[in-house]
Amino acid sequence: MEDKPWQKRAKAAGLSQKVLAKLLGHAEITVSRQLRGHWESGVPQHVKAAIIAWELMTHEQRAEWVTRTEAAAGGDG
Repeated sequence: MEDKPWQKRAKAAGLSQKVLAKLLGHAEITVSRQLRGHWESGVPQHVKAAIIAWELMTHEQRAEWVTRTEAAAGGDG
């Protein structure tokens, strides 16, 4: 999988841009640009790390990560 572009890796692993944005605390448009390498520096390391983590997790672990992230975001207001 190392040769696949990050956007395709995320999609292949079932990770939507919407969920990735939620996990990272970014706007969807920002994540879209990050995945396309919009900036000269390329795809940010934290985005790559999140995709790799998602690939390694079981379905249950993914669901728990999303649930905890949503709960944490709800507590920020």
